Amino acid sequence: MLDEVELARLLGAMGRGDRDAAQALYRLIGSRIYGIARRILRDASLAEDAAHQAFLKIWKNAHRFDPSKGKASTWITIVARHAAIDCRPRETRQLPDDLEAPRLDETYVHPRLKIALAALPEMHRNAILLMYVYGLSHSELAERMQAPLGTVKSWVRRGAAALKESLTG
Repeated sequence: MLDEVELARLLGAMGRGDRDAAQALYRLIGSRIYGIARRILRDASLAEDAAHQAFLKIWKNAHRFDPSKGKASTWITIVARHAAIDCRPRETRQLPDDLEAPRLDETYVHPRLKIALAALPEMHRNAILLMYVYGLSHSELAERMQAPLGTVKSWVRRGAAALKESLTG
């Protein structure tokens, strides 16, 4: 499990321009950021570019992180996910045939999140995992899951709402 206090401290120091903090953060979570990008992009060189872009965004926006609004690891993960999505080739991409809802990495997923995800209906859970782990859009989810676009959107919306209620309650 990541040390949230240390991550928040490093982000705060980075927000004040501390390059040593940036190096320490990179050593601490660089492989995780690359892993997020690799799962979304499914290409090593694109993932390297995305990880680089993510760290640039983290460096430039570290001063915006507010620990009272959420965990540092969550903020970093969102930045990394968005950087990977931004690095996707612009042309229509062909989704791999073997793309399935991923198994959760026990060392990275909080036990409460694991329990909350397990409580979701399978279609909601799969839609959320495919969207947030692989970066699929709603349209790509609909194609992958062979379901109407509106249905897929409601699975994601209802699943996210159920997760939020389960985790904040």
